[in-house]
Amino acid sequence: MKLLRIFNVLAVCALVGVAVWVYRIKYEATWQAEEVQRLHSTIDKEKANIALLKAVLAHLDRPDRIQLLATQYLDLKPFEIWQREPLSAIPGRPPRVDEIGATIASLKLDTPLPTVGHGDDPIARTIEQLGLGGPTADRSIDRSLKALGMKKAGKGGRQ
Repeated sequence: MKLLRIFNVLAVCALVGVAVWVYRIKYEATWQAEEVQRLHSTIDKEKANIALLKAVLAHLDRPDRIQLLATQYLDLKPFEIWQREPLSAIPGRPPRVDEIGATIASLKLDTPLPTVGHGDDPIARTIEQLGLGGPTADRSIDRSLKALGMKKAGKGGRQ
C-alpha cells in the first residue's frame, strides 16, 4: 500500500512536470509567432520607405528640375559653332608598346645563349647568362655538407 502511494505521488509529480514543460513550449511558440509578426511588420514598413524614397528620387531626377537648377546655379553658355573641332584634329590612339619585349631587347640577349650544364632549358641558360643563377647543385650540396661538418665522400655517400 505504501508502494502504491509513492507511485501515485511520483505520477502526480511527473504530471505536473510534463504540464509545466508543455506550458513552456506553448509560451515559446506564442513568443516566436509574435516575433515573426513583428518582423513581417518591420519588413512591410521598410518596403513602404523604399517605395517612398524611389518616388522622391524620381521627383528629384526630373530633367526640367535639373535644367532649372543648372541655369540658376551654373554659368553655362550655349554651344557655339566656332567651338567645334574637325575629327582629324583629334589625336589618334598612341601605339601599343610591348614593355616586356623592350626590356628583353635592352638586355641584348639576341646572341645565342651558351649551354651552361642545364641541357636545353632556355630559362636556366638565361638566368645563368644574366649572372642571377646560384651555384650548381653539386656546389650547393658541398657547401651544405661543409656547413654541417660533414665531408662529401666519393660517389658512395657521406662520411
